[in-house]
Amino acid sequence: MTRLDLTEQETLTLIAILESSLSDLITETAATDNRDFRAMLMEKKKFIRELLARLGG
Repeated sequence: MTRLDLTEQETLTLIAILESSLSDLITETAATDNRDFRAMLMEKKKFIRELLARLGG
């Protein structure tokens, strides 16, 4: 397992980036009709949400 030590500012920046990406994915998921593509986007959203939870965001 890889560990990453971040400063508080780096953590806050990473949280902001992940939240922005999550917002984009939510919009993109709503706009797609392709089931396979939607499933892939849902997996990405789940992953980002898990990361945010671990980062305390």
